[in-house]
Amino acid sequence: MTIVNLESYVRGQQISLQWLPVLRAMATEMSEHSEPSDLRNLFFKIGWRFGKDTEHFFEGADSLSQLEESLNDFWSRINWGWVNLVEAKGHIEISHQAAPLAEAFGDEALGWSVGLLEGFYQSIFSVLGANETMICRSVDGSCSGINVQLRFGHLAN
Repeated sequence: MTIVNLESYVRGQQISLQWLPVLRAMATEMSEHSEPSDLRNLFFKIGWRFGKDTEHFFEGADSLSQLEESLNDFWSRINWGWVNLVEAKGHIEISHQAAPLAEAFGDEALGWSVGLLEGFYQSIFSVLGANETMICRSVDGSCSGINVQLRFGHLAN
């Protein structure tokens, strides 16, 4: 099986067939009536709420590796892929693999639907005591299909 076929297979398994047409229609309507920046902000807020509603899964993490383990257990339970966290100079690299955003809302919506993961991770790092000046943002040009790259750190980084 080639990489392209494997990705197509994985993407096809991510979203329940009963919800896929509804999510795609919703994304199309939202895109036609709202600016991408407004949609990204909305999805950030949804992601933030999602994180707040599930923060109890992550509150006991005392290290980055424990947080990664807790996140991967959580993502596995809801079929949202897995994440790798890597501490870099002044920030944390977040590599979220097999994220269902592109499949749920369409590849063209990834630019704004990524706000959901930005808000989620922002919320989780916040509950763990992160400074308010630290933010989670996708890395420009590195989000495609089922792979989302984010960075958590100070705005200047």
